[in-house]
Amino acid sequence: MKKVVIKEFDKTYLILDIMLYTIFAVVGFILLNFSEIELLNPIKYASPLFYMFGFFSLLAYFLNRREGDYELLIFGFINVCIASFILIYISFPNSAFIMADAVLVYSLANVINKGYHSKILLEKKDINFFPKAAVTILLLLLGVFVVSALYSKIEVGSLILGYYFIIFGLLSLLEPLISILTRNIKLENYILEFLSYDNKEEKKTIKTKKMPHSQKISSIKKTKSTNKKTNKK
Repeated sequence: MKKVVIKEFDKTYLILDIMLYTIFAVVGFILLNFSEIELLNPIKYASPLFYMFGFFSLLAYFLNRREGDYELLIFGFINVCIASFILIYISFPNSAFIMADAVLVYSLANVINKGYHSKILLEKKDINFFPKAAVTILLLLLGVFVVSALYSKIEVGSLILGYYFIIFGLLSLLEPLISILTRNIKLENYILEFLSYDNKEEKKTIKTKKMPHSQKISSIKKTKSTNKKTNKK
């Protein structure tokens, strides 16, 4: 049996994306509202969290595979790599440095991942390019702010990570939610028309220059002379 590739605007695709990014927001909410977690060093529990995010990302990818779209697969591997990096250096004395480096690499890797898939959507003239590109820029700014805060204020690292995961989840939720809005064909056509995204191929017109009368006569004489020479041979 051939595997059926689920279309981009299918309900399952949207539900899985919404559930995945909601998990980020819920984890951030937990970090902000449980005072016991504030007593722990963030590096102690960050590794299991990133492993959990990686598991759910890979699960979402394999449950709803999309042809030519590997964003969630790469996102899952990014989470696993960051979790492994933190786990290796968990006993490092300068935990603020390790945690900030991990979030820095995590932010850059996600921006590159989303930026690459934004480029693919742009080449396909897919309207989903705009929310994805906007979210990519916002995530980059968020990462810069959080990394600078972690380097200087590791004592409130739990609060910083909590806000980071909440904002990361909410920003990422904009993509599937806007996809639902743009399923309206009239709205999509209006936006594409407004942005001059024509789906029809442009017809190329070849301009031909008219030869003057004297050049026509000379070209006829040349062809006659070449014909006579070939006949003599």
